[in-house]
Amino acid sequence: MKPGLCAAILLVLAAVTQCGNGYKVLGLFPHPGLSHFHFFQPILKGLAEAGHEVTVVSHFPEKSPPANYVDVPLEGMTSLSDSVSFELFEYRPGFGHFMEFFMLYTWGKEACANALNSAAIKTVLESKVQYDLVLLEQFNSDCMLGVAHQLNAPYIGLSSSPLMPWHYDRVGNPIIPSYVPSLFMGYTERMDFSQRLANWITVQCFKTLYSWFNDAAANKLLRERFGEGVIPDVRDLQQRTAMMFVNQHFSLSGAKPLSPAVLEIGGVHIQEFQPLGDDLQKLLDSADHGVIYISWGSMIRAETLPAEKRDAILKALGKFKQLVIWKWGNETLTNQPANVHIRKWLPQKEILCHPKVRVFMSHGGLLGSSEAAYCGVPVVVTPMYGDQYNNAAALAHRGMGVVLAYEDITSETVYQALQKMLEPVAMENAKRVSFTYRQRPLKPLQAAVWWCEHVAATSGLALAQSYSTELPWYAYHQFDVYIVTFTFLVLYHACWIWLFKRVCCRGVSGFSDEKLKAN
Repeated sequence: MKPGLCAAILLVLAAVTQCGNGYKVLGLFPHPGLSHFHFFQPILKGLAEAGHEVTVVSHFPEKSPPANYVDVPLEGMTSLSDSVSFELFEYRPGFGHFMEFFMLYTWGKEACANALNSAAIKTVLESKVQYDLVLLEQFNSDCMLGVAHQLNAPYIGLSSSPLMPWHYDRVGNPIIPSYVPSLFMGYTERMDFSQRLANWITVQCFKTLYSWFNDAAANKLLRERFGEGVIPDVRDLQQRTAMMFVNQHFSLSGAKPLSPAVLEIGGVHIQEFQPLGDDLQKLLDSADHGVIYISWGSMIRAETLPAEKRDAILKALGKFKQLVIWKWGNETLTNQPANVHIRKWLPQKEILCHPKVRVFMSHGGLLGSSEAAYCGVPVVVTPMYGDQYNNAAALAHRGMGVVLAYEDITSETVYQALQKMLEPVAMENAKRVSFTYRQRPLKPLQAAVWWCEHVAATSGLALAQSYSTELPWYAYHQFDVYIVTFTFLVLYHACWIWLFKRVCCRGVSGFSDEKLKAN
C-alpha cells in the first residue's frame, strides 16, 4: 500500500474515533532541516505517549512511530543533512548576515511552495479532521499559518533557535537591542556602543526585510493555493500565535524579558541515553588522559575541510596526550596522528556526557551547544553561520568556551584554544552552567506537553495574549506620547519666557512697551 494512501486512511479513521480524553494534534514542518526536526520530534512523540492523536507533516517520517503517531510525509525536497561544503565559508564579506537572511528567504519560499502544493497538505485538508491544536515551525516562512487558519485550530510556533528579530512582536515579547543580541550578530548581552548600534540596525533591518520579502512571498503563495480573499494576511495570522516554544535556556543564552506566551525548552531533545557500542565504550574508557571530541554537526561535510586547515588541526592534535574522536565523513584521514580516531557517525550526547571527555570542538550548533551545557563540557567553537555566532559568544561569555574563527585556524591557534579549554577553570565554569541548565521545576518535555494541553483546553490561551500585538508601531514605542510631551514642554517654557518679558523686563533699560509689543 502506498504511504500517502495509508496516511489518508489513518486520518479518516482519526476523524471518526476518539482517543480517550486525548486531543488531536497536527504538526506542520515544511523545512527540510534534520537538525531542526530533532528539536520538534521529542515534543510530538511526548504528546503521542501522553495519549493524544498526533499527525505529523514533515520530510522525516519516523521509522518506528509510537502509538497514536501518524506520519504524512512531504516529498520533493532534499534533506539539508551533510549538504554544506567548507568552500562556502572560504570568503565571507563583512555583511554576511544579510546574505544569510536572503538565503533563509529563498529556502523558506521553496519549502512553502513545495508543502502547499504537496499531496501531504491536500490529504490533511481533505480529511476534515477537527484538530484541537497545530504545532508548526516558525523560522523563515509563515505560510503554514494559512493551513492552520483553514483548519480553524489554535497554533503554537516552534523555534529550533533562539527567537529571531521577526518573532518577538507576534507573542507580545519586547526586544531590547541594548542587551538582547540579535540572532546573527555573535554578541553577548554585554555590548559596547558600536555593537549596540550594529545590533539595533540589524534588528530593525531584519524585521523590515522579513515583512517586505518573506511575508509578501507567503501571501502570494497562499493566494495561489487557496484563492484571493480566502486567507487573511500572514501578518494578521502571526498575531494569533498562542505561544512559542523556543530552543533556549537562560543559563546558556542569557536572561531576557519573556512574555507568558514564550516557553524556554532548550535541551528538550536530550532524552533517554542509549548505551554506547562496545568498541566506542572501550575506546572512551581507555583514555587515561581524557578525550577531545570533534564534530561540526549534521549539515557540514567535515571531509571537505581544506587540506591546509585539516593538516593544521591534525598537527595541533598530535601534540596532546588526550585521545581524539572526530566525526569524519570518509574512511581515511590523511596525516592522521596515532591519538586521532575517526567515525562517520557518533552518538553525540552519550559521548559528551562520558566522564572522560574534556573538550568539545564544535561549529556552535544549538543542539550541540545545549548538549555541552547539559553535560558540562568546555567547547572550542568555530561558528559558521546563523545562530552559531551567538551560541559561540554565549559559551565564551560563561567561561566554558573559546571562539576560534574559521579564517584564524592554524596549528598554533588550535593548540592554544584547546590548551585553554583543558585548564581546570574552564571545566569548573562548564559544570556551573550544567547545574543550572539541568535544575528546572519541570523537565523541558513535561513543560511542553503541559502547555500544549493547556492551549488546546483554552482554545488558544487568550488570557496570555498581550495587547501590544494590537498596537500600531508608534503607540507601542510611545512616539505619540513623546511628541505630545515635547510639544507641551516647549509651549510651557515659551509661555513662561513670554510672561517673564512682559512682567519682569518692563521698565528695564533697553526694554519698552513698544519693543515688547514688537516682539
